[in-house]
Amino acid sequence: MPETKMIIDCDTGVDDALAITYILADPKIQLLGVTTTYGNIDVDSSIRNSLSILELFHQKDIGVYRGADHAYGKDSYVRGNKSPLVHGHNGIGDVDLGTPENKEEEKSAVDFIIESARRYKEELHLVFVGPLTNLADCIRKDVEALKLVGNITIMGGALTLQGNKSVYAEANIGSDPLAAKEVFASPLHLSIIPLDATLKTLFKVSDIAHFKDLNKAGKDIYDIAHFYYVHELGGEDVGGAMHDPLAAYASIDPSVITNWFPCNLTAEENGRTIGTFQELNLEEKRHRVALDVDAKRFTKEYIRLVTDLIQRS
Repeated sequence: MPETKMIIDCDTGVDDALAITYILADPKIQLLGVTTTYGNIDVDSSIRNSLSILELFHQKDIGVYRGADHAYGKDSYVRGNKSPLVHGHNGIGDVDLGTPENKEEEKSAVDFIIESARRYKEELHLVFVGPLTNLADCIRKDVEALKLVGNITIMGGALTLQGNKSVYAEANIGSDPLAAKEVFASPLHLSIIPLDATLKTLFKVSDIAHFKDLNKAGKDIYDIAHFYYVHELGGEDVGGAMHDPLAAYASIDPSVITNWFPCNLTAEENGRTIGTFQELNLEEKRHRVALDVDAKRFTKEYIRLVTDLIQRS
């Protein structure tokens, strides 16, 4: 039986899709649902892509829930110029998975997260791999429920290097810095997986070339990943960073992170993540930030688990 129940909150582009795939592959995890938001793509496309990935692996009983469609302080979502280049026009490498049969759930993402937190308590892990608007909305509505869960992991931020949205900002934090600031200021204890760790998990096309020869699901996942690996950082020889899969993996196995830095973070208006001066000397550190990772172990395990999933599909 799975040891951990999980909800992943996604702006479902390529690495989000690869994170969902990993969660389905890991026998230690029971995926309760996917909550969606804007970011790599608009929320409608995020819903569609999430449903399509679940159906690719015959998981029609896992619900997809609609979350925020724009950032705090904004009236609407405008897709960034870089997103189509990295994730494709449809968010999943311009691979056509067809129209999903399932529809989104009637319940909102926020209500689903809060109800699940109160039902499953420490059994539940929450993983947020998009802008933090949904998490901030949950905190505003019922922060006490979120205190009950076993782990909250966020993919976002950059501490010791430049961002990928701007010089200062990583994409998830930079897409809604006001929500991120509220999240970091909350009493929640958070595990944060920033670019400092994720950019050390570069997968090359050659690492997953065997996927395409296994079956249709493997070919689709290979094609989705191939687009990303070629376009994110500059070519097949460089590869693509497994940002969101690492966050999901570290939620279950935090020992894959070889350097956790305890601190109290904030998000500035420009999207920069940095420790708060006022809380520097507090004994309690609400946040632990991943600064280094056993990338070889992560890569080996991800490929092994996903290969097994594809072969079963």
